[in-house]
Amino acid sequence: MDRKWICLFIIFLAAIMAMGSVDAAELKDHNFKDYFSMKIPKNAHFQKQNDSSHENGLDMISLSYISQDLVIFYENATLLSENSSKFLYQSMFESSMPDLDECYEYQEGNLTILEPKKIDDTHFPLVGTTSGSEYVIIMGKDLDLIKKMGKSVDFK
Repeated sequence: MDRKWICLFIIFLAAIMAMGSVDAAELKDHNFKDYFSMKIPKNAHFQKQNDSSHENGLDMISLSYISQDLVIFYENATLLSENSSKFLYQSMFESSMPDLDECYEYQEGNLTILEPKKIDDTHFPLVGTTSGSEYVIIMGKDLDLIKKMGKSVDFK
């Protein structure tokens, strides 16, 4: 009888350790050109897409970094201010998920978090941070991971 409890305790302890290792994705510092740096998962490999424009004397830089489980958007537009860039989070969220009636929107420090009621293969949470006319939005399935990434954003 005592062996049974010892075996169950060992299995329980192993399960808790395994869950902890899944949650704790190992992050490394990554420099996204001269625009910003951020901690990303060690095994992440991104394909970069960019679009820069110069119209009517206004410069705008828009970059997308896409990996299997993460999407990172960066934009620097001189038309944006700290206040107006916050509305972009909501409009981006609504345009990427038009079939959702509601999402949870909340602040956590300098992060704006938009979380759909239903997270599945087509509905993902967004985490955004801003500095002046620059903003970074991170989208992925693991909300805790993208929050950690968002907290580590350092604008150049």
